Amino acid sequence: MASSSSNLSSSVVHLAEVSWNCYNFTGPMVWCVCSIPCTGVGLPACVWLLWELIKRKHSGSANTYMLNLTVMDLVFNIFLLPTALNYFLFRNALLRKICFIASSFNVSGRPLFTACVCVDCYMAVVRPITYMKTRNSRYAVVVSVVVWSVVLACGTLIMIREDLVAVFTVTVCTLALPTITFCDIFILRTLRKPDPSGRADVHPQKQRALQTITNSLVITVMAYLPPLVLEVFSALMPLSPMEVLCNIEVPVRIACMLGSTLMPLLHLENMGSFQDLRRC
Repeated sequence: MASSSSNLSSSVVHLAEVSWNCYNFTGPMVWCVCSIPCTGVGLPACVWLLWELIKRKHSGSANTYMLNLTVMDLVFNIFLLPTALNYFLFRNALLRKICFIASSFNVSGRPLFTACVCVDCYMAVVRPITYMKTRNSRYAVVVSVVVWSVVLACGTLIMIREDLVAVFTVTVCTLALPTITFCDIFILRTLRKPDPSGRADVHPQKQRALQTITNSLVITVMAYLPPLVLEVFSALMPLSPMEVLCNIEVPVRIACMLGSTLMPLLHLENMGSFQDLRRC
């Protein structure tokens, strides 16, 4: 464990000294090009989803964790284009640090709040009796405050020491991904159990839940498993730190960016918002 930690630390380079020099590499260009459609789709999707959740919050049916997750996705999408413009045009150090804090919402906040959503769904589906006894919005508020505190602390530390991005990525994903996978698999197993009445057909609402959980699990794993694998094994690659950062790590971060674009669309579909739009 100690040698693994030392390898990770030795493989991490100070981004302030290296990433500005990625200008002649294709990785940042690919990331910046992808940020345009992601912002164009993700930003309005997050605003729409946030509005739907706020309306449901007034009726007492909104998920606190989902509300916080959407806010984090919204902030991240707002800063995507400023991050790209700052890299190629402004080169402003202060804006760069602010964008790093916004990126921590995607790198740290999204996996943690997604894990909270999955645990909440797991309790509701797999342990419904316990869920009804312990269901209390105050617990969700306390957990949300803790997650926000952790994410803001990570963002502040990244702003001071930008080379800590890799450490936080490995730590958060190692905690969140197994939790998300475990909860989603058990939810799927429970939903796939045959109906007690013996009916062979699957209720449309249950079928939609199955599809949503499956898509959510696939998107989450595809978004955060590649960065986790890269950060753990980057020291074994026969490349210089700059080549790893500019040619591999930056493009891999596109997967995380897509998570903040696709998941709001998936949640809107699950809430039936697109059907309401088609009726208009």
